Amino acid sequence: MSGVSKMIKHLILALSILLPTAAAAEFAKCTGEYALCAASTCTPTGKTITTTSGETYPEVICRCPILHGPAVADLSAGNMTGSCDASGPNHVWSLYAPRMHFRQEWQDFSRLPQNKNAKIQVCGADLMEGANSANCFSFDCEKGKDGIAACHCPMGQVPADTAFATLAGQGDPAACSQHPVSLPLTKP
Repeated sequence: MSGVSKMIKHLILALSILLPTAAAAEFAKCTGEYALCAASTCTPTGKTITTTSGETYPEVICRCPILHGPAVADLSAGNMTGSCDASGPNHVWSLYAPRMHFRQEWQDFSRLPQNKNAKIQVCGADLMEGANSANCFSFDCEKGKDGIAACHCPMGQVPADTAFATLAGQGDPAACSQHPVSLPLTKP
């Protein structure tokens, strides 16, 4: 089994433990172009976004690098409709791949190697920022210039007092309050 396949299996196991809906998940390996939003912060649009399950949340827009290769999707979550196929021309899905070295918004998507190292940080429950964190996993994105996608994602899926992990900000705690894409560390 390749290193990427092992990491994908570990991610799926972690998601099944952390996410209450993971039991109903339809995880798949998609190969091709995808957006990796793990290190992005987002901007509220003032609109709402509806998930495949019919839940509505405040919408944020996140700028995310477009990568190529294998990535994990939940074909039954986000706003995916059961397939890895893009929702239309000039669209990609925001998926997850176990990468710690990629272009990041915090460094203005620099191509310099020293600016691509992601750092995990935990934003504690005491910050009361959980409800401001974003979830872009398996959501639709529009391709833009220079390999950057604009992804429409929900925020507010977890309570304010939820701790979360993020790669946004390369370790700068200020990113915790800038609607970072994150993974909740406690069950909502």
